Amino acid sequence: MKLKFKLLIGFIAFFTVSTYAQRVKVSAAVGASGYYGDLIQGTPLLKQLSPAVTIGGSYDLMEKLRVRASFSGLSIKADDKDNSDIKFKNRNLNFKSFVWEFNVAAEYDFLNNFDEYSFTPYIFFGPSIFGFNPTTVDRFGNKVKLRDYNTEGQGLAAYPDRKPYKRTQFNLGFGGGIRVDLTESLQLGTELFIRKTFTDYLDDVSMNSYVDPALFISQGDPYSQYLSFRGDEVGKSFSKTIPRGNPKNKDIYYSFQIKLTYKLLNLDWGQPLGYYGGGSPGRVRNSMRNPRRVL
Repeated sequence: MKLKFKLLIGFIAFFTVSTYAQRVKVSAAVGASGYYGDLIQGTPLLKQLSPAVTIGGSYDLMEKLRVRASFSGLSIKADDKDNSDIKFKNRNLNFKSFVWEFNVAAEYDFLNNFDEYSFTPYIFFGPSIFGFNPTTVDRFGNKVKLRDYNTEGQGLAAYPDRKPYKRTQFNLGFGGGIRVDLTESLQLGTELFIRKTFTDYLDDVSMNSYVDPALFISQGDPYSQYLSFRGDEVGKSFSKTIPRGNPKNKDIYYSFQIKLTYKLLNLDWGQPLGYYGGGSPGRVRNSMRNPRRVL
């Protein structure tokens, strides 16, 4: 909670300092999010997507380049019942997780829309800090936090190299989008944001084999065996040959959102920029824009 509070204070400070300039934009976005990892085989399905919301702001460094900051709340989920491969259906694992994220990135426009274009495609790249906590509903109908039960033998004497994973981590985010001018100060666009993580535990699944239930009984929490192997819920006996995960591949999560951006035009602190950017001292935003060329 202390880390989340510090991030929130930093986010507020970003706007407090930045909102005294014409270069500043604020934004809000809504859309869908999903993940790609051990519990999804092939192309993710619509039923594996969840809602995602983002608030953010940016500051123009020059005509086409800006720094942006955003705070997102999104969800990710997957269920082996959605897999077409029978061996993964028999695995019968599932999870859901809420993800919070604070991202800072550099954003670059491909077009100069000072007075020529009513839209611009753009790309961005930057690091994030994020938190997650995978959960499931067990065979008894109870919602449980999977990390608390060390489903892959973390902490057991038989696996001294397996440590509990951290639920707050860093990722590298990248993506792109397109913005269209609605008015001089308002833009509407769409954005795809992909996050490459350095963990394989967004879904609480990584290792390619199961812990023997007898080890949970003798060395850990006996209840963990019911969350580690769930094939018996669909009539399959415990077997170490049934696949679990793939530790070679780290997890990814992503979002696709519709984004509304508002430029703070009436604030004049700092060197003036051209309309939606521009760095030369002489390029001051005109009260009336010139007609744009038609592509």
